[in-house]
Amino acid sequence: MRVSRILLTVAAVGVCALVGASVVGPAAPAASTAAESVVGTYYPVEPDRLMDTRSGLGGQTGPLGAGQVATLQVGGRGGVPASGAGSVVLNVTVVGPTAASYLTLYPAGAARPTASSINYAAGWLGSNNVTVKLSTDGRVAIYQHAGATDVVVDVVGFYAADESVRAGLGRGGQLRRVEPTRLVDTRREGDPIPARKRINRWVDLGPDSPRVRALVLNVTAVAPENAGYLSAWAGDGPLPGSSTVNYAADAVVPNLAYVRAATCHDCGPWYGVPMFSVYTSTASHIVVDLVGVIDDGTLPGGLRFTPSNPTRIVDSRSGLGTSGALGANVTRRVVAPPAVVTDATAVLAMNVTAVAPTTATVITLWPADLGVARPGVSNLNPAAQQTVANAVLAVIGPQDAFHVHNAGGSTHVLADVVGAFTVPAGGTAAEPMRVLGTGGY
Repeated sequence: MRVSRILLTVAAVGVCALVGASVVGPAAPAASTAAESVVGTYYPVEPDRLMDTRSGLGGQTGPLGAGQVATLQVGGRGGVPASGAGSVVLNVTVVGPTAASYLTLYPAGAARPTASSINYAAGWLGSNNVTVKLSTDGRVAIYQHAGATDVVVDVVGFYAADESVRAGLGRGGQLRRVEPTRLVDTRREGDPIPARKRINRWVDLGPDSPRVRALVLNVTAVAPENAGYLSAWAGDGPLPGSSTVNYAADAVVPNLAYVRAATCHDCGPWYGVPMFSVYTSTASHIVVDLVGVIDDGTLPGGLRFTPSNPTRIVDSRSGLGTSGALGANVTRRVVAPPAVVTDATAVLAMNVTAVAPTTATVITLWPADLGVARPGVSNLNPAAQQTVANAVLAVIGPQDAFHVHNAGGSTHVLADVVGAFTVPAGGTAAEPMRVLGTGGY
């Protein structure tokens, strides 16, 4: 058993998306240890649109055609520094595809990997949050496989590659694991949330709650009446001009999001707790699962991110990682290959895809070899015959393995690793934080 994994006791699931602007704190002195370094810490930016092929923003005018690669400059734009950022978190939206296809995002100038970042059917409307490594000059490549589609890209944050970002932006945030918890399920509360309305929630994570700067949430729209979107944000200001989940009518669409958290001092306990809001543009049920938090960079036991070129580790169609489609109520154990883990690896950042399930189903990932029960949260919620991806942060157990569970029907599964969260040298991963309470405000 690896020492760095001894405290890994619960599942984490996925991430990537809308983040606010205040996970950073005051500038700190130059680092002298791995724990003090800002390398691998997360810096949010105000969501900013970098590309929209409908208007020509970002240099690509008109839909991306079959086999086309667009190059997008990210470094030096949208709050991302021109140097010092190793990878970025993007919200990527597909609008009006003419054929079933996929996009692959990867560092510009690198060989295109055998991996996908977002999968879609003809006519689909949706988005996925994608963590992608930058080229040395701050660019990403976007490959579009079949047919044609418009593409919209918003940047929401970045991970530091070196200490140069500290002088201007101070300390970044660390990922901290939590016991996955469902915070919101409006299906249990009655009618859908009406169009152009919001829900407001707080969550108590104990005395360290005031040090939580962002919540890592899986946000799902369930059976919306019309096409539209959800936006998740801290709730302490006006509705942002960006979306977290884009959906078609009567769909079940999840997306993972880093949502900046404001502090509510009149909710729950005396020490102040993180709060957030979710807005829906049309009437829809809303489900929100808490799967992690970003701290203020000062708590011990946090995890740092190292990006990598996308690497496929699971393709059940070919027997990579696991063999054959997953049947109803089937759990598979997947061992991460040595190419994507080290002794310090605690969490793998992945893009997980369900391929043409025979019925609507739910896909859930959690760590193996720890005797931990499957958590009551979800990573993907594909409809019958829908091929759809979602970003996932998968905690791995002491033998470098994780579980994948399929709830119903039969489906193939793909998993592409885009990076890993590790324990800083000399450190130990903190125990997962627990939800002590939640409510509305």
